[in-house]
Amino acid sequence: MRMRSTLISALLSTALALPLAAQEIGTVASSEPTLRGTPPGAGTRTLALGTDVVQDERVQSSATGRGQLLFLDQTTLSLAPNTTIVLDRFVFDPNRGSGEIGLQLTEGALRFIGGTLSRQQDAEIVTPTSTIGIRGSSALVLHLNGRTIAIFIAGDRLCITVNGTRRCTSRPGGVLTEDGYQGRVSSEYLAFALGLIDGTPATAGPGTDAPGTPQPGTG
Repeated sequence: MRMRSTLISALLSTALALPLAAQEIGTVASSEPTLRGTPPGAGTRTLALGTDVVQDERVQSSATGRGQLLFLDQTTLSLAPNTTIVLDRFVFDPNRGSGEIGLQLTEGALRFIGGTLSRQQDAEIVTPTSTIGIRGSSALVLHLNGRTIAIFIAGDRLCITVNGTRRCTSRPGGVLTEDGYQGRVSSEYLAFALGLIDGTPATAGPGTDAPGTPQPGTG
C-alpha cells in the first residue's frame, strides 16, 4: 500500500511538472542572430527561423539580436535588440476573419504591421505606462527609459490610453506619448527608431530626446 501511494505521488509530481499544451499562434520569420522564448510552464528556448510561438510566450532579443514574428492573421512584429514582449492574447477565427490580438511590451522597440484582426478592432500593446491601440495600421512602439512613444505610420488610427484618458491620431508620422499628441515625428527620431529596429546605423543624439515636432491641432 505504501509503495502504491509513493508511485501515485511520483506520477502526480511528474504530471504537474509538465507544461500544459499551449496554442500555437505564429512563427519566427527571421532571427538575427538569436531570439529566445519562454512558453508558459516551460523552460527558455532558442527561437530559430520557422519555430512556432505560442500564446503567453515571453520573447526576448539579446543586445545584438533582432527578429520578426508572423502571426496566423498575417500580423507581423519586428523586434529591436534588448526588447521583451509577452504574447498574452491571440484569438483568430480564419473562417470569419475575427478575433483579437494583444501583447505586452516591457522594454525595447518594435514595428507592428496589422493583419486581419487589427482591421476589425484595435490590436493592443500594453507597456508599463500606457495601453496602445492600433486599428488597421502600421506603427512603431517604443518603451525606453520608462517612457512610451508610439509613431503612426499608415492605416486607420493609433491611440494611447493613460489612466483612463484616451488620445488618438490618424496623421501619418503622428507621435503619441503619455502626455498625448506630440505632433509629427522628427526626422532625427524616426531615423533613431528605425535604426533600432532595422539595424541601420543610428544612435541617440541631438533631436532624439524630443520625438515630435509640435503642429496645430490635436492629431
